Amino acid sequence: MTPVLSIKNLSIDFLTPGRPVHALREVNLSVPQNRIVGIVGESGSGKSTVVSAVMRLLANNAEVRSGEIKFEDRDILAMRESELRALRGEEIAMVFQDPMTAQTPVLSIGQQMVDIQYRRSLSIKEKRQKVIDMLTRVGIPDPSDRMDQYPHQFSGGMRQRISIAMALMMNPKLLIADEPTTALDVTLEAQIIHLFRELKKSFDGSIVVVSHNLGLIAELCDEVVVMYAGEVVERAAVDDIFYRAVHPYTQALLDCDPARLDELSQTLPTIPGDVPDLQDVPEGCIFASRCDQKLQQCASNRPPAATITQAHDVRCHLVKDG
Repeated sequence: MTPVLSIKNLSIDFLTPGRPVHALREVNLSVPQNRIVGIVGESGSGKSTVVSAVMRLLANNAEVRSGEIKFEDRDILAMRESELRALRGEEIAMVFQDPMTAQTPVLSIGQQMVDIQYRRSLSIKEKRQKVIDMLTRVGIPDPSDRMDQYPHQFSGGMRQRISIAMALMMNPKLLIADEPTTALDVTLEAQIIHLFRELKKSFDGSIVVVSHNLGLIAELCDEVVVMYAGEVVERAAVDDIFYRAVHPYTQALLDCDPARLDELSQTLPTIPGDVPDLQDVPEGCIFASRCDQKLQQCASNRPPAATITQAHDVRCHLVKDG
């Protein structure tokens, strides 16, 4: 079955007055139909760059050096602007990181959600009813009254719920959620996780969830892609990542999750060292400088991708195919 989204050997640079920043290097991932794929990693690992490339919303100084992005066998990188406008919202929708800046402040929520339906040949009354139904679906109380209010009249959690409702308005084939809980406090974060869990039961499409929240990934995802410093280091089913992680970085990332601590501690675990300078990418393994299991060849030879099972592969010298 053809995946909804397929990314192959994607490499992206950001051009600067000095040397270019090699933000993504030979990234490969696919999103099967009706599946939820999570992308995890530290800040700066390239997660948001990947999904921005899928939407063709990269900054002006970004340069795609190589690779392809295909949505249902259509080449996104080769699309004209008119084709992209028809694709965005209709077939691929995105929930952005910051709910406080995701909506237009001078238009009511209802007006913005009616405007999203401009491709539909429905009456205003029908469009407004669809808005009410969608706001009800994401848990906004009194939607028929509140749809005429403005973004500043809603809390951060409600604004994120509204962003999700807007993304789902056109029933897209692919929903991308870019760190949907980052700007929220713990209580609102739990509400959004619960909302996504409920939507998972009724949403007939594929979802990409970008997050550093391992709890969100564990709750929602079928598959997980682990990124570090612009590279995919491990890809597996969610249970394999959480119970049978192979790459030292994945293991270290899981060890840093406070929820996995067995006893109270005044210090939280961290991964020692710093993320490498992406203007001067190391020759060998990208994680070698911070790895406590490194071998001699890790400093000079880039590890190839090794297949553990059909659904589990890892880029590490400690692992051989099979």
